[in-house]
Amino acid sequence: MAETYDIAVIGAGPGGYIAAIRAAQLGFKTVCIDKRATLGGTCLNVGCIPSKALLQSTEMLAHLQREGKEHGLEYTDLKVNFSTLMERKKKIVSGLVEGIAGLLKRHAITVIQGEAEFVDDHHLLVKQANGEQKTIEATYILIASGSEPIALPDLPFDEKQIVSSTGALSLARIPERLLVVGGGVIGVELASVYQRLGAQVTIVEMLDHICPAMDAALSKQLLQSLKKQGIEFWLSSRVVTAVVQPEEVIVTIDQQGTLQNKSVQTVLVAVGRKPHTAGLHLERIGVQTTKQGFIPVDEMFRTAQPHIFAIGDVIEGVMLAHRASAEGIAVVEALKGQTTAVNYLSIPNVIYTYPEVASVGLSEQEALQASLSIQTGISYFRGNSRARCSGETEGFVKIIRDQASGRMLGMHIVGPHASELIAEGMLAIQKQATVEDLANAAQAHPTLSEAIKEAALDALGRPLHH
Repeated sequence: MAETYDIAVIGAGPGGYIAAIRAAQLGFKTVCIDKRATLGGTCLNVGCIPSKALLQSTEMLAHLQREGKEHGLEYTDLKVNFSTLMERKKKIVSGLVEGIAGLLKRHAITVIQGEAEFVDDHHLLVKQANGEQKTIEATYILIASGSEPIALPDLPFDEKQIVSSTGALSLARIPERLLVVGGGVIGVELASVYQRLGAQVTIVEMLDHICPAMDAALSKQLLQSLKKQGIEFWLSSRVVTAVVQPEEVIVTIDQQGTLQNKSVQTVLVAVGRKPHTAGLHLERIGVQTTKQGFIPVDEMFRTAQPHIFAIGDVIEGVMLAHRASAEGIAVVEALKGQTTAVNYLSIPNVIYTYPEVASVGLSEQEALQASLSIQTGISYFRGNSRARCSGETEGFVKIIRDQASGRMLGMHIVGPHASELIAEGMLAIQKQATVEDLANAAQAHPTLSEAIKEAALDALGRPLHH
């Protein structure tokens, strides 16, 4: 006999569990189904959180090595205990997983561990890990099943020598030589982790630049910074073949027609992610996917079945945890008659390298492609007093201003704590603030955020510090 609910959510990642909580708050009887034994989805278990834990640990190491003596912090035997570092990562993840479980329990949300598939447009069959099966009947169904790493035909994952981002977060040892295929966000972040730990790291990227989703000025600055730290880049290149041997992987790289062999211990394939819809049997409910595997939805996230919704990585768009959360909230609030629009322009994107990179709104290239008349303003951290005090002077803040309205169209930061500073840009775009509003704001002194004010002043043609 079927268990009945108002809303069934497939997936307990940042899109699914947040949607489930909001649905319960609004009075819907809710069930959340996930195949993992632990809640939180890719982001918490094998993505955002463990990678940021490793980035933080290794940045502490790099900061001491880079600037410790200048600060008067001297040491004689600084070394890495890799197992302790990895254990810290696990504790952070497990603590957050327990927190999500507690939240769902507090909101009286039923949680089922198992793989869900559609029986028809109102019924799900859930195959549980213990072999049992449950039938779920729901008035509304929300698909938030997330994404998975893309594998390359010539580089199949064994998660030992040829690894996905999942495998790279759980290596048993630090590789002496690491080859990263793909210069996007995942590639440069994990390359940074292992370079700081002592690995010789090479990134192979098909394009002639890295992190193509970012403003070109940020991409260029980050490339220079990572090169200076010791990461080797092969741009306009691709891996043709890889031969796995007991102690090494011999890769053949095509760099603009020239073939070269390289011996490495580990290959990380980080060429992107694809929607995870396998096993859902969408064909049973008349829902087709695109060639890329995405589920088509309308502006209210409705699929071909108006009571079945899809959000996050399974629909087209930038794959970001906070984007999925915003979409999940919008869906369930709409079911209660509330209007909650997702302003995609105000959703920030962050790369947690050193220096950090953060962007919100339009890039300069996007604004020009849209035939907008713009002004840009830049403020370099080398002129910021707080950055000087902390010894983090690399990078800048860039602001894009619409000449017609005066509004801020985009903010782009490469530098210290960019992930936190970008919140000011996010709020400015969300509230349709003008660049003059930012220029007139009295930022605390000394702070890194003064660079935002200076960039705004520069966009208006009246900078104070350069």
